[in-house]
Amino acid sequence: MLELWQLEIFCAVAETKSFTKAAELVHRTQPTISAQIGSLENVFGHALFDRSGKEIELTESGKILYDYARKILGLVEESKDKIAESHSIVRGDLVIGASTIPGTYILPKLLGKFKRRYPEVKITLQISDSEDVTSKILERKLELGAVGKQVENAKLEYRKLAADEIVLVVGPNHRWSNRDFITLDELRDEPFISREHGSGTRAVTEQALKNKGIKREDLNVIMEIGSTEAVKRGVEAGLGISFISKWAIDKERKLGLIKTVRVKGLAIRRSFYIVALRRGPRRLAVQTFMNFISSNRKRHGLHR
Repeated sequence: MLELWQLEIFCAVAETKSFTKAAELVHRTQPTISAQIGSLENVFGHALFDRSGKEIELTESGKILYDYARKILGLVEESKDKIAESHSIVRGDLVIGASTIPGTYILPKLLGKFKRRYPEVKITLQISDSEDVTSKILERKLELGAVGKQVENAKLEYRKLAADEIVLVVGPNHRWSNRDFITLDELRDEPFISREHGSGTRAVTEQALKNKGIKREDLNVIMEIGSTEAVKRGVEAGLGISFISKWAIDKERKLGLIKTVRVKGLAIRRSFYIVALRRGPRRLAVQTFMNFISSNRKRHGLHR
């Protein structure tokens, strides 16, 4: 008789391409893994894996079984979620895609509190940029995202997650580090470190500067960097100046590694948002997290 746990073992081997890694993944011994794969091959009467190469690969029969095994295991998990929902038990997977600032500096603490309240929920946090997160929501590859900019699309629903201010930062030895403010014109020639295309921080900053008559090509951009942490390290090292979210520099400011300087006549404020598809039923774990954020923003200091 075929057991669900045998299909879990089979999928683990198929995905890791290793009996040893599969054993670690499902917390069973390697002999058990080998024995159960052999048992499945006896049940179906065909070899499920090609063991002749450096990595084991699915045979054609194995590929067919893998597709059905994933569907079967998915339906089992879905049934567990539905039964839990009927008894108002919050469980299941909560997968959130987040842009850099909310994903690195805001959500981890919130997700820890949420996990303590709802221990049956399995949480996965995927960090990307705002454009990528939004695209995955629209493609139904993600149910939930946290982003720094809104896209005009009737399919999307946004809920405010947190307030933010983007500030000009310089290194501790920079000639502006002890100044109260600089002018907009002074920004033009100073070596500038930029985030990569797709970054919400970059998009909001460039729009704010453009509104003041300064285009991106007016800045002396010496490099583009794909993470806020790397931008901070560049500023600390004196490579250039940059605009960074206040959420990202709390520690560096306290340690004196980075200085903030006001730009006269420029204030860059924005909000971070939880984004999801507007229509269609949501799983209980997803809806519960959205409600958790909406009802606890002030308590968690997200309104600052």
